[in-house]
Amino acid sequence: MQAYGKSDIGLTRALNEDSFFEGFNDHHDFLGLICDGIGGAAAGEVASSLAVSIIKEEFEKAPVFHKDYEVDEWIRLTLNKANDAIFSKSMWSKKNRGMGTTAVGVIVCSIGTYIFNVGDSRVYALYDDGLIQMSEDHSVIQNLLNQNKITAQQAKTHEKRNTLTNALGVWRVFKIDVNKIKSDYKMLLLCSDGLHGYVPESVIEKVICSYGSLEEKVKALIDLANQAGGHDNCTIILADRGAVHAG
Repeated sequence: MQAYGKSDIGLTRALNEDSFFEGFNDHHDFLGLICDGIGGAAAGEVASSLAVSIIKEEFEKAPVFHKDYEVDEWIRLTLNKANDAIFSKSMWSKKNRGMGTTAVGVIVCSIGTYIFNVGDSRVYALYDDGLIQMSEDHSVIQNLLNQNKITAQQAKTHEKRNTLTNALGVWRVFKIDVNKIKSDYKMLLLCSDGLHGYVPESVIEKVICSYGSLEEKVKALIDLANQAGGHDNCTIILADRGAVHAG
């Protein structure tokens, strides 16, 4: 597994509230993680940075996984730890009150590939039949789409398009989606909504299928997000499966 990650402030924000990590632990398991902070001022950056720090630290001392349920349990315990830390810290000062963060991640280990999601950052997988969104947004818009109350076209300009229904650190109780995906993908793409909210999926797929290094592809996607206005921070991790053991 080879991966490259990059975060860009964009063209309109005064602060980059995204945080990310991509790397391996001593068991040669891979973790890709993106957290997009919410809460305004510096609070979003505090929440996303804290979440990445805790999840990274737990990953570095994670056990060898032998069963699916062990991965699922580890993810849920770790994200709950991050949630509690952010929620507690938000109580310490008024400027941090109500802060939170999305969290989207992928773990690739000897028994398979696992994805997890809280919020509206996304993970995509490139299979032989194309780029597929593997996570589902926890947002007002996604709920309306699921209920067939709006069309995909209406979702692009809906006034509630940036409203989350779930995040780390905002509530004591939150929702975590954890899934094992088929390991015959070619690439994995993780991104904050600074990319998927502004660059069409067809264009994203074209870029990651083009020639060039992972770094060149990620930079090209960030350039496209900025050409679309650069209205948000944009963070991307692109991972090439290469010679990884399929579960």
